[in-house]
Amino acid sequence: FTESQTCHAWRNRIFAADGSMVNLYEHLGMFGDSFYDRKSQFSLNCQAIIMPHNLMIVDYSLGQPGSIHDAYAFRGTRIFQDPTSCLPPHHWIWADSAYPSETWCAIPFKRPRRGSLTHRQNIYNRYVSKVRTLSLHVAGF
Repeated sequence: FTESQTCHAWRNRIFAADGSMVNLYEHLGMFGDSFYDRKSQFSLNCQAIIMPHNLMIVDYSLGQPGSIHDAYAFRGTRIFQDPTSCLPPHHWIWADSAYPSETWCAIPFKRPRRGSLTHRQNIYNRYVSKVRTLSLHVAGF
């Protein structure tokens, strides 16, 4: 995606976060089973926070076992630990629905139980998805 394909109002004030697994060559000796992920691989969880308009990585976390949830691994980033000192004013992070909903972390709308999203919520989710997809392209995830 290019800047022309994203919402103009969202440019240059946003970051995107996503996680992926980095496979390990073999089973680790100590606590090795904790690195066994949902894809039946031994891996490390890698969290990357990027600027979608130029694909630069601004924060990352690597080293958590692959078996842990992205939302928990995200806690290892500096931005999560101290968002007011890491994020400039009026900036925020787009993330998927697995991440925490904070004033500085925007996630897609979730479909209510036995209900549906409004047309506007679906449009919002579509734009969030386009921006977030860029974070996957940064490291080839």
